[in-house]
Order: sequence, then C-alpha cells, then structure tokens
Amino acid sequence: MGSVVALDEFRQTLEKTDGRPLRRERPVIRGGEIWGRDYKDVEAIVFGLLKIRDIVAYYVGEHDYAFDHLCLNGLEAAYNIHEVGPIKLKAAIKPIKEWILDEMTEDNKRDMSWALVVVDLIEKSPIK
Repeated sequence: MGSVVALDEFRQTLEKTDGRPLRRERPVIRGGEIWGRDYKDVEAIVFGLLKIRDIVAYYVGEHDYAFDHLCLNGLEAAYNIHEVGPIKLKAAIKPIKEWILDEMTEDNKRDMSWALVVVDLIEKSPIK
C-alpha cells in the first residue's frame, strides 16, 4: 500500500512540472560575501568550494559526480593542509579551475568568472 501512495505522489509531481526536470535556482553571488572571507581558514575554503559547486551545478543542470569528487578532494586537501602543505591544496584546486574554464560559455561567463575568483582566492591565500 505504501508504494501506491508514493506512486501517486510521484505522478502529482510530474503533473505539476509537466514532465520537465525542475530548474535549480540561480545561486546567490555577493561580492562582499566572497571578498570578505579569509581563505586561510578551512571554513572559508569550505564556503568557497560549496559556492563553486552551486554555480557549476546551476549551469550544468545538476550535480556532476566527477566534479563533486574534485570538490571533495579540495576539501580534503584544505582540511589536511597543515599535514601535507599548500602544494597538495594547489594540486587539488587546479582540476576544479580547468573544469570551470571548460564549462564557461558566453551566457554564463559572469557567474563562472566569480567561481574562478573564488578558486584563485583559495589557491593563492597563504596558510596560517
């Protein structure tokens, strides 16, 4: 009986969207929020990588597992920066930057440029 209810809810959801996938909301990008963080802190790096992930997901249409894996590698390198050093973080950030550049088009260059700014801030901020 539970599966019938779930199936009915699924059908109602499809009727509301006319069978089209739901479009994600455009991520909110505020310059003060980005420039006002200290990217020497792990919390700021986490914020930056999640903001980048949201921007890329909006323009790609969904979260890409390969890109999510790159972001997780960046998070791991940021978390372990005191043990492995900033070279590991820079190596983890480089493929993210390349991915963003590959996805950049004329239509999304404004937001993707913000993503590149965040990547550069993470990459070039000295560690504490």
